[in-house]
Amino acid sequence: MTQQEFNEKYKQYIPEGWYGLEFDIPEVTEYLDGVMQDLITIPGFELKQIKLKYNRARFYFDTDWEDKHCLPDLESHIEKRINEIVKKIDEDANT
Repeated sequence: MTQQEFNEKYKQYIPEGWYGLEFDIPEVTEYLDGVMQDLITIPGFELKQIKLKYNRARFYFDTDWEDKHCLPDLESHIEKRINEIVKKIDEDANT
């Protein structure tokens, strides 16, 4: 799945003014597609953007949950996994 296909598939969850997935790394997109299947079940889920900033993943989203204390942990978990995938791709390219 490409970046464009991902953004098209989840466009109903990307609010106006946001752009969803910013980069096109198939291994990351495959991972995110699986994650999104769970995230879209969260009431009021909105995907703001997913980007690489200084070669580190940033995953921004929001929900209608009143108690949002667990959101940073979820965000961090997703970012960590993206970073692991990107690092593995870089290592494989340099061997």
